[in-house]
Amino acid sequence: MTRFAFVLAGLALSLATSAAAQSPTAPQAAAADEPVPRVERAKARQDCVAEHIALSGDDLRQAMRDCMQAKFPGVQLYARDGLTRDGKPTAVTARAACKTEADQGSLTGAARREALAACFKAKRPDLAARAECRKESRAKGLDGEDLRKAVADCARESRS
Repeated sequence: MTRFAFVLAGLALSLATSAAAQSPTAPQAAAADEPVPRVERAKARQDCVAEHIALSGDDLRQAMRDCMQAKFPGVQLYARDGLTRDGKPTAVTARAACKTEADQGSLTGAARREALAACFKAKRPDLAARAECRKESRAKGLDGEDLRKAVADCARESRS
């Protein structure tokens, strides 16, 4: 009889635990902003590493990208075709376009540098703001973790 009571109590506890796990909580609500929740991404990453244990360097990097993208086919996980996941041009693409524009204008010296900076700021204002924040923070003598925190705070302020 007592054994039956313990089994019944354990069954009730497991049902309560699974119901609590399925109910929406604050961490899961925060993860809704992400295309793939962190826990799922981490598990997929571990699986992909285990599958490609013999690779290294660029081969491993490409195999990991392919494997992760195959695990989440409906979500664009990486920048592709010169665009970030949210559709903005990547920094490399933006800089290349700005250099092409400056070359067509036959600009040299300071005028070229100013045109490149203005063009990049127009194409990626978020990255330009972070670069400016980093420059100001380095001028204050910050480095390491203090520099990262100052840049993050400054960039957050410039967004709002």
